[in-house]
Amino acid sequence: MELIGRHASGVLRYYPAEETIPAHRGVSADWRELVYQTDKHGKQRVVRMVYEVCTLQALRDQLRCKEIWVVGADRWRNPAEDLPADFEQRRIEHYEALRKPLDGSEFIAAMQAEMRAELDALHTALPKCDWLEIKERRSGAIKLTPVPKQAEPTNLRKMKRAIRTRWGQVPLIDIVKETVLRAPIRFGCGVFASR
Repeated sequence: MELIGRHASGVLRYYPAEETIPAHRGVSADWRELVYQTDKHGKQRVVRMVYEVCTLQALRDQLRCKEIWVVGADRWRNPAEDLPADFEQRRIEHYEALRKPLDGSEFIAAMQAEMRAELDALHTALPKCDWLEIKERRSGAIKLTPVPKQAEPTNLRKMKRAIRTRWGQVPLIDIVKETVLRAPIRFGCGVFASR
């Protein structure tokens, strides 16, 4: 952020050659060829504006899931501050409210048993799925029959608006994951129970 701030008012296409440009996971394979370009002298340089965009997108994504936080902020604060102040003194009570065991190995064993059961259920159900074919082929072992486009549910826009109002921009995969954890999932070839 300091690097971006130093050059925010500039009109440079590339960052100066003497600058140390921090590498981060925001500069992924999709961005790499746009961020790193060869100048007219044949030297590889970092395109300032593209680097800023992918850096700020990475920052946004990490703030959303609290991988990083902002000191003194409210919404984007340290996730450790989300715990009740008396968490350590009332740990047993809090774990009971969450319905989780105090012993980490017990939690892991239960999770592994659940995963094994779900994988067994999937293994049993797969041969009965007429929309799925698994066999060796160059294009990939798994082939799904395309499903026709469905009409958008009437309340979907209202639901998206309510989610955005309450939690901000939440990645769809996180919503699906939380739904799976709370409700049984029904597929055309069977039911997979969740926690």
